Amino acid sequence: MSSRASRAAAALGGAAAVLHVPLALAHAGASLPAAAALLLMSLVCLPCAGHLWRAPCRRAWATCALTGGGMLAAHGALLTLHAAPPSAAPLLVTGHGAHASALPALGSGPALALVSLLTAAQVALCCAALARAGAARRRGTMPG
Repeated sequence: MSSRASRAAAALGGAAAVLHVPLALAHAGASLPAAAALLLMSLVCLPCAGHLWRAPCRRAWATCALTGGGMLAAHGALLTLHAAPPSAAPLLVTGHGAHASALPALGSGPALALVSLLTAAQVALCCAALARAGAARRRGTMPG
């Protein structure tokens, strides 16, 4: 598994982790549990990114792919749970877009979309690396 691919996957994971922080700050006023969940999600991203940066092995790639897939599922669930028609938005307390962001440049919608995009790219890269490693192992060309 290439060093360039592992560094790219680590950078994607690190960027996603860093972007969770402004999302957490934006949600802190409306929902402390949502803010805490976002910070926890960022802490989950960092070890995977570190392992891919320092020692990219099959286990690190697989863990990163599974964790990233779980994060994407969590993002989808959060968006689904908090989706509501525009007329109901004033009644919501924690829904995405129902409150003004504390950081307008990184509001919930665009930042969440960016984090999801980065995570999806990281998961795709991890899956591709695992597939290449599996194919190389079946051909008997995998080093060491």
